[in-house]
Amino acid sequence: MMSTLLTAVGLGLGAGVNAYATLLVFGLVSRWRPTMFEGELATFFSSTPVLIALGVLYAIEFIADKVPAVDHVWDVIHTFVRPAAGALVGWAASANQLPQGAVVLATVIAGGAALSTHAAKASVRLASTTTTAGSVNPILSLVEDVFAIGTSLIAVLLPWLVAAVVVIVAVFFFLLIRRVRKPQTL
Repeated sequence: MMSTLLTAVGLGLGAGVNAYATLLVFGLVSRWRPTMFEGELATFFSSTPVLIALGVLYAIEFIADKVPAVDHVWDVIHTFVRPAAGALVGWAASANQLPQGAVVLATVIAGGAALSTHAAKASVRLASTTTTAGSVNPILSLVEDVFAIGTSLIAVLLPWLVAAVVVIVAVFFFLLIRRVRKPQTL
C-alpha cells in the first residue's frame, strides 16, 4: 500500500515539472508492463493515440521551454494543467491498487506534489530570467526534463526512493525560501 502511495506522489512530483513527460513515462510503462498498472486510466494512457498525443505535447513543451518569453506564458497556462495531470496520474497509478479512500488520498497528495514542484519550477525560471536574462533557461529546461523523467521512472520502478526525492525537494524549498527572505546587503 505504501509503495503505491509513493508511486503516486513521485508521479505527481514529475508532473509538476513536466506533465507530458510524466504521463508519457506512465503510459509507456503501462503498455510495456500491463500488470503493473491495471484499470481504465492505465489502459487509456497506454493506448497508441494517447501515447502519440503525449509525445507531440512533450515535443512542443521541450521546444517552448527553451525560449524565455514563451516558457513563462507556458508555465502560467500549465499552472492549471500540471496539478490536474499530477492528480490524474496519481489516480491512475493507484486506482486498482488501493482501497477507494486511499485512492482519493493518493490523488490529492499527487496533485499537491505537482502544484509544489510546479511552483518551484516557475519561481526558479522567473529568478533565472531576471538574473541572467534567460540565458540559463535552456539548461534549466534540460535539468527539469531529466528530473521529470527520472522521478517518474523512480516512482514506477523504485517507489521507496521517492521518499528521498521528497526530502530533497523539501530541502530545496526550504533553502529557496530562506534565500528569498534573507535581507539583501548592499
